[in-house]
Amino acid sequence: MRITLVPTVREIEKDVLLNKSAVMFDILRASSTISTVFANGCKRVLPVEEVADAFAVAQTLPENTYILGGERGAVKLPGFHLGNSPLEYQPDIVRDKTVILTTTNGTRAIRRTAEGSGPVLIGSLLNASAVAQKLLEMNQDIVLVCAGTRGKFSLEDTLAAGRVILEIVKRIGTGNKDLTKDPVPSADIYLDEVPILSENDLVLEDAALAALRLAEYYAQNPLQALQDSLHGQKLVQLGLRQDLTYCAQVNLFDVVPVYQDGVISVEID
Repeated sequence: MRITLVPTVREIEKDVLLNKSAVMFDILRASSTISTVFANGCKRVLPVEEVADAFAVAQTLPENTYILGGERGAVKLPGFHLGNSPLEYQPDIVRDKTVILTTTNGTRAIRRTAEGSGPVLIGSLLNASAVAQKLLEMNQDIVLVCAGTRGKFSLEDTLAAGRVILEIVKRIGTGNKDLTKDPVPSADIYLDEVPILSENDLVLEDAALAALRLAEYYAQNPLQALQDSLHGQKLVQLGLRQDLTYCAQVNLFDVVPVYQDGVISVEID
């Protein structure tokens, strides 16, 4: 099993995704919100790229069966029920509802990833272990796609991708030490603990290995990584520090949302 990491959605190449299991990460905040709505009983999520598309889809659904959720620049859109904070999507609001979601980056990244692959899993720190287990069950080479921030490398998305890799490594036993038990890993530890890999078990391409090391480094305090990130700092400035605290939780849910044929659900056809 080979794991490839794509640092930003702009760097996706369709041939890289062909016949692979794909996961998209935009943990601040779209993929964390999507994981949350399903954990809270949502029926399905319809991701759309444009605001006008969201309103158009809403008009095709019966009243009181859907929630319009979305943001631009991390700010809730006018005329929408909710923004993109996972804390807004409580069970009494989303249970058995369809969520129509449009975000600055995440919903575009989902659809772009799907252009070159089959089903796209939605990953976050909140469901990292469940995503890892699903990938092992799918038993294909893996491509982890980080949405990035404004087309650039994103610390938090790479961290979440690395956490999924760490969960995979722990399951298949490649000889890699579980550095999550080390409170403050040092750089020389990483040089000594390169996983024992072969074509018969797990091969990490360079970017994937770097993400794994990042996840190990922040394993004891993933919130610090989110606070260190530029997008995380922007959310704090907007008064959304609680979103960082929430999105930094690891393995909170067992749900694995899957995008397929324009719909996100928790089933793969």
